[in-house]
Amino acid sequence: MAWHEIVKYSPQKYDSNGVYTADEWTSRSDVGKHYDGKLFTLEEYLRVEQQYIDVILSVMKITNCKYMTIHYIEADKEYIVSQIISSKFHKIDVPLLKSVPLLEEKRRIHIKKISDILRLCLREYAYVVLCNKEHKLQIEFGYDYYLKISSSLNYETLKKVVNKEGLYLDPR
Repeated sequence: MAWHEIVKYSPQKYDSNGVYTADEWTSRSDVGKHYDGKLFTLEEYLRVEQQYIDVILSVMKITNCKYMTIHYIEADKEYIVSQIISSKFHKIDVPLLKSVPLLEEKRRIHIKKISDILRLCLREYAYVVLCNKEHKLQIEFGYDYYLKISSSLNYETLKKVVNKEGLYLDPR
């Protein structure tokens, strides 16, 4: 199984050396800043965040994967709770508090409950590697809003899923 990176970055904005040339946000902490003369809003962030979640849910469904196991985790639950409570995005983050207790290595997370775990990762509250060995699926998030995925899906099928959600397989 090969690793693929899924990104929100348009392939047309890479130069011939594989360097992304556009001025673009890379984290939720960038909300309120301007990129290419346009204000980056919370609504735009939430739209893109949902695209990533939808890709993962689609891949899980296509591979008949009903759960993912937390294979590796870097998270301090007390710290996460305090960060969520003091977040400037308090209103949208507080619902994630119910998922913080699930952040334990080797815990199985059912597909119906995985979205909030993914949000905790995308919002940089936790670093988690999710894996389902039986269905040959592994996912993890990297810096700058990169999603790394290894699955049994062939390249073309994965590309269709990713493009359907408005994201890209990393063109570098």
